[in-house]
Amino acid sequence: MGLDTAVVPIGVADDGGLDVPSDSTTAGWWRDTAEPGSSQGSTVIAGHLDSRQGPAVFAPLTRSKPGDQITVSTSAGPVSYRVTAVIVRRGAALPAEYISTTGPHRLVLVTCTGPYQQAGGYRDRLYLDAAPAGPANR
Repeated sequence: MGLDTAVVPIGVADDGGLDVPSDSTTAGWWRDTAEPGSSQGSTVIAGHLDSRQGPAVFAPLTRSKPGDQITVSTSAGPVSYRVTAVIVRRGAALPAEYISTTGPHRLVLVTCTGPYQQAGGYRDRLYLDAAPAGPANR
């Protein structure tokens, strides 16, 4: 996808949404989800679509399609995933189906998309759902 960025731990903001990094060139791993390469559960990583300066870290996600490969570098080594679905949903709330600590492991990348609304930012969210491309590293 042409995306290479640092990923920092993030939590939940005061308003209940994901506390995305303020730096538009950095993505955030939601620390309440599985670590990349885990044997089960969802790993959720969020990033900005754009900023006042132009495209941000997750702008390339808008060109993604099923079959694209994603590699997440971890202290234990690289973890490879293959995109299985690209989904656009209305609203900012993270769907419960992406917050799982059990079941098959997957990676979920999240960014904004859709029409920009002056009062509340982007109306929709783009979700890339990806499955491990090989055996999990841990």
